[in-house]
Amino acid sequence: MLSAYGMDVGFYSYLGAYPLATRCAILADLGYQATNLTLWSEPAWADLPGLKSSAEYYGLDVAAIYLTVDLAAPLDAPETQRALRAIEQAGSTPVEVTLRFSDERHERSSAEGDGTARRFLDGAIAEAQRVGGELRLYPHYAFWMERVDDVIRQLGYYESPTLGMTFPAFHVYALEGDSFFDALRRARPFVRGVNTNGSRRLSGQYFPATIEPVGDGDFDNFAFLGELRSWGYDGTLGVQAYGIGGDPYVAFGRSLAAIRDIEMRLTAHPDWARLRSDTL
Repeated sequence: MLSAYGMDVGFYSYLGAYPLATRCAILADLGYQATNLTLWSEPAWADLPGLKSSAEYYGLDVAAIYLTVDLAAPLDAPETQRALRAIEQAGSTPVEVTLRFSDERHERSSAEGDGTARRFLDGAIAEAQRVGGELRLYPHYAFWMERVDDVIRQLGYYESPTLGMTFPAFHVYALEGDSFFDALRRARPFVRGVNTNGSRRLSGQYFPATIEPVGDGDFDNFAFLGELRSWGYDGTLGVQAYGIGGDPYVAFGRSLAAIRDIEMRLTAHPDWARLRSDTL
């Protein structure tokens, strides 16, 4: 079984957010092995110093810390320096990094913005190497670095064991559609972490796909996890639950049960997960 963690974004709703200790307690009670931290608000940043101790209290690991970096800000800007300090504080915990431009210079990733990205990544990699850490680039829908190929282009500038990528099934499915597995196979040499969810394709919406509990929607997690198993992937598996809302205990419980059921079927019938090229 893969080490599973429920991503903290699933504990936020329009009513509020569950505190760090409660999130850890719920995940441990459900049978998850790890938690994570998304540094996207001041309360979340306040959780960073106590993250590891809270996770350890409930018998959990910390799978990753997630950062969004605005490349429009200069390297000496307070928010950029704060991101670099977070990499230092993370130590050996992997840090996932999403890159965006808050101005309109670069709406989508292209080589024109790579110099700016590399100036940040040079410093981030050096910081991670100093503390024995690891960075994972994270493609994110509607950000500058949104596609798998955008990440691969950045990784091509470096030959560093410190740098890899996280493969987020939602963002890739939303952008790649029926080319999802082609993108996954291109990413394979670089993948250090993975997250998934249930999803269905939409039209006429800002996000061209939904985020739902694993097992719901039209996204085939059986085939996805089967592909990962065929590689021998043994890293962490995050459950993406952004925007699902409702009772997180129920949503995360359903997702973990669906994942464990898939894993049992893959053990019994590994050949069942092999798809042929013949899409709807």
